[in-house]
Amino acid sequence: MAQRSVNEQTGAHTPFSRQLTRRSLLQRTGALAVGAVVAPDLLGGLGRFAAAPADAAALADVSIQLCYLENVQFAGSIMALANGYYKQQGLNVTVLPGGPNLAPEPVVVSGKALVGVTHTDEGVEAIINGAPLKVIGAAFQKSPTCIVSKASHPIRTPQEMIGKTIGVSDTNLPIWTAFLEAEKIKPSLIKVNTVEFSTQPLADGQIDGLMGNYTNEPIALDVQGVPTYAFLLADFGYPIVDDIYIAKTADLADPVKKQQIVGLMKGEALGWKAALASPHTAATLAVDVYGKSLGLIFEQEYKAVITERQLVTTPDTKAHGLFWMSPATVASSVHSMVLGGTKATASMFTNEILTEVYSDGLIV
Repeated sequence: MAQRSVNEQTGAHTPFSRQLTRRSLLQRTGALAVGAVVAPDLLGGLGRFAAAPADAAALADVSIQLCYLENVQFAGSIMALANGYYKQQGLNVTVLPGGPNLAPEPVVVSGKALVGVTHTDEGVEAIINGAPLKVIGAAFQKSPTCIVSKASHPIRTPQEMIGKTIGVSDTNLPIWTAFLEAEKIKPSLIKVNTVEFSTQPLADGQIDGLMGNYTNEPIALDVQGVPTYAFLLADFGYPIVDDIYIAKTADLADPVKKQQIVGLMKGEALGWKAALASPHTAATLAVDVYGKSLGLIFEQEYKAVITERQLVTTPDTKAHGLFWMSPATVASSVHSMVLGGTKATASMFTNEILTEVYSDGLIV
């Protein structure tokens, strides 16, 4: 069973905070067909994230769109840039940071990014609503969604939530509902307080537990001097992958674009391998270079990378390579989404890119 986790800076990394605006956007297929929801200020002025101009002439220019800001949630991308792994694949990659009001799906559909990193339910919802996309890999083999509580009054299992007050954001309610359904817990047995993306209600004792991110809220509280206990929903009745990679179906069918996607994903795999092997380096790059303007805290970034190890690597990835999506993993993810009312299918996922990434014997 998963125990206490680690966190990014409070408020700096809240993977579900963008859903308030994204869910309505993802229901509009027309918006996904164009770049209408791309925030210009987030796509401009990002030269520091691209390969050096001197190298660009000999390389193919492509972009990857992140779902949030440049912290160690994207440690693989950070290390791939710093170590030149994209360039080794013949690519001049620009990493586009996300933000609260930006959805990666339309950015990829519009062609402004070759690959996107998004949350599973949101990427699948976009596909359901007509976006011509495929899921081509999963950075997190286990979703980081968790229930965090104080170590002094720990909530160790879903059943221990009964009779307690749990803080859940509006945008996390579908996951909450699906999780209770999976655990056969009547919603009336637990009091839910609607909370913003803040750890303060838990720290102040206003609530007994908080639905949050395993690499975020628990670490922030611990660093603030509030010891915590957290369990992953994925370790109980809600197994699902997260931080999925998406690409256009048309690009997967285009030989040139497909090879660029393979190269980009190989760079990502090598980047994640380096980050997991050297969390200190990954955290330093996030704090001092790529996320310097965010005011990140090194201790939190460092602990987050260490915690990500148990989310990124599994027996499947050790056998087949990082991001691999086994039939069992896909089936359990689809089942979890169906419990929440999302009509996901296994056909939305493909390992065709990863098969080529690892075709030369590279396993990371």
